[in-house]
Amino acid sequence: MYDFILVNPWIYDFAAYDLWARPLGLLRLAGLLRQEGYSVAFLDCLDPFHPELPRPPRRKAYGTGHYFRQRVPKPASLSDVPRHFSRYGLPVELFLKELLNFGPPKAFLVTSLMTYWYPGVFEAVRLIRKVYRKVPIYVGGIYVKLCEEHASRFLEDAFILAETDEAKILARLKEEISPSGAEAPHPFSAFDLQRKVPYIVLTTSWGCPFSCKYCASKILQPVFKERPPEEILAEIKFWYLNYGVRDFAFYDDALLVNFDRRLGPVLESLLREGIRVRFHTPNAMHIRLITRERAKLLRRAGFRTIRLGFETLDPERHRELDDKKVRAEELEEVVAFLREAGFSRKEIGVYVLWGLPHQDLSEVENSVRYVARVGGAPYLSEYSPIPGTPLFEDACQVARYPLEEDPLFHNNTIFPCLPEPDWQRLENTKRLARKFRHGA
Repeated sequence: MYDFILVNPWIYDFAAYDLWARPLGLLRLAGLLRQEGYSVAFLDCLDPFHPELPRPPRRKAYGTGHYFRQRVPKPASLSDVPRHFSRYGLPVELFLKELLNFGPPKAFLVTSLMTYWYPGVFEAVRLIRKVYRKVPIYVGGIYVKLCEEHASRFLEDAFILAETDEAKILARLKEEISPSGAEAPHPFSAFDLQRKVPYIVLTTSWGCPFSCKYCASKILQPVFKERPPEEILAEIKFWYLNYGVRDFAFYDDALLVNFDRRLGPVLESLLREGIRVRFHTPNAMHIRLITRERAKLLRRAGFRTIRLGFETLDPERHRELDDKKVRAEELEEVVAFLREAGFSRKEIGVYVLWGLPHQDLSEVENSVRYVARVGGAPYLSEYSPIPGTPLFEDACQVARYPLEEDPLFHNNTIFPCLPEPDWQRLENTKRLARKFRHGA
């Protein structure tokens, strides 16, 4: 019998893609539990490598790729969205088979990610309870932290872990579940519980010293904390040497802050030791923190997927968002640094935020064209209203859905803050960004 079975639930959405998307919080908690003597197993509803999938999803560069998906009925409340709705991940019968194969644990731990992905969490809890009627189920993660009242109301069969402090979650679990005394294989996040390890996601810090009005970082991690560089280096080397992992994606919200005492020493050490890996930054880096010398070091150390948080060309919008990010001319300078360091235009992705309250599409299109003009590859990033953030109140005032009633309405794919979305023009804007990326 396992002490804990950790469950990464399905995604129910209009679109989903594995862009270095792993439940880091859950796997980190698994690693901490193992160090306390607990035996753990991992049931990944999103596993693209399950040998019994009806058809294997296509995998792409650097470990990314598609999920298996099955079309399901669209929620009636989202009937105005002209797209198909799907369940991403294992067929239900495979999930049930895995449950039975593992056998009953002492308890289940179910994570949650995007607030509007809660239907997958509900389905996992429902099926677990159907098979194991008396085993405790704990649910934590981003959804329950941001929407605790909603989770508590509908997840009556589960215990809610809405704490933001990892140590407090661990302490509660230790009070309620006794360890079997299993030996921990290593001190890192438990990525080895996966069927395959195509990449590793990690953080060098938690939280963010900035306070952008649209971001939940301050809610999820109120205090900015940094890891010692020797600890980060040891983690990268462990997965590289023992599992042959070559691709690492950073989940930091502030990767380049204090560069010379955190990330910089890690990269220099990797180069000295001859460790050749590839790094990716899906969460975006702060443009103002990239210098010519840092750009060169990033390239030499193996960075291949650069993402920059530009958001908009409009200076007034930056003031409204309080993002303190960048002026247009700074983006041009940093792109030049990166190109000089050896990055191709396709490798320099620049995020443009759209779907904001009171934002006209012409602002977005102008931003896309500017990014392309200075030598970057524009990537559109849809705004998702997040409860508790300063911008959420503005979003509620303009949204065509009651955002406070159902987290389904936080879905960025549906552009909730557009009172009357012009779906054709939205598609044309997407095509414009793709044209510049593909022509890069």
